Amino acid sequence: MFRSTIALLGSVTLLLIAYSSHAQQAEAPVYKDGDWWRVKVDVVRPPGVSIAGPQVGGFPEYICKFEAGEPKVIGIKGSESKETNSPSTIAFVLGRTGWRGDLVRFPMRVGLTWSDRFQFQPRGLPMRSEEGRYEVQSWEKIKTPKGEFNAFKLVMIMSAPKGLQTTTYYYAPDIKAITFFNVAGTDVSLTSTLIDYNLSK
Repeated sequence: MFRSTIALLGSVTLLLIAYSSHAQQAEAPVYKDGDWWRVKVDVVRPPGVSIAGPQVGGFPEYICKFEAGEPKVIGIKGSESKETNSPSTIAFVLGRTGWRGDLVRFPMRVGLTWSDRFQFQPRGLPMRSEEGRYEVQSWEKIKTPKGEFNAFKLVMIMSAPKGLQTTTYYYAPDIKAITFFNVAGTDVSLTSTLIDYNLSK
């Protein structure tokens, strides 16, 4: 009886470890036409600095959606919506390369680290090559206006004219996107928060 109880506990422990390990590793997502994510974007800039149009912050909300196998971005302001060329929005929603390097890597797991180089232009300075250092720090629950999701917490650190710039973001495998993204440590800050999404069946 005692041996069978020990054996049963051992089996349950192994199953829990296997489940936990599986839950904390994600393979690269497969996107489908009709998948979309809507985010609210807040950009804070120094006094006297403003933008409009396709750059990040030109609209208070964006939809990133797949059509014909490619991600497209639509800026939304009140009842106005406009397709816009915004690689940065694709980057902070899907993590794809094109703005701050390779924001996500797969298979993703806690403890994964990497570095990537990308072009970066600080305000008032020429374009330069910069290196980002990325780390998957933990597996957490993240609350958004759309609900609560299990997500990987990632941190990217890079040099900036006024010191290190830290970007913190959460990638949720179940919805194939970044649910929360925040850049801090410079005179410009950016926060993106998931407010809605749809995944095609």
